[in-house]
Amino acid sequence: MYAFCFTIPYGFILAIGGLIGFLSAGSKISLMAGLGCGGAIMFLGQLSIKNYKKGINYTLYNAITFLITAVVTVMMGKRYFDTNKLMPGGVTFVLSLIMAMFLAYRIVAPLPVKKSSE
Repeated sequence: MYAFCFTIPYGFILAIGGLIGFLSAGSKISLMAGLGCGGAIMFLGQLSIKNYKKGINYTLYNAITFLITAVVTVMMGKRYFDTNKLMPGGVTFVLSLIMAMFLAYRIVAPLPVKKSSE
């Protein structure tokens, strides 16, 4: 499975989570982090799709997405282990950890680039 199949939904989940954090607790940091990280990941996923369709390597976008995801994993893991609350820290930590492992796998073992139709 190509990484962009998961990066866009994952980014969307982060963005929605940030919005929910803002609406429920008034947390501006949650809003900025969720929309910032989620938006960046969705944007990188979109760039990956464009490059895939053109037959251009997009591993760099996977690597940048991995770095953002790793930061989210560390932040939410720390939050979960400090508070022991499953929502939002625990769920986001586990989801981000799975995503980071998948992205690391895709960076090490990338799928072939689509053949250009030209």
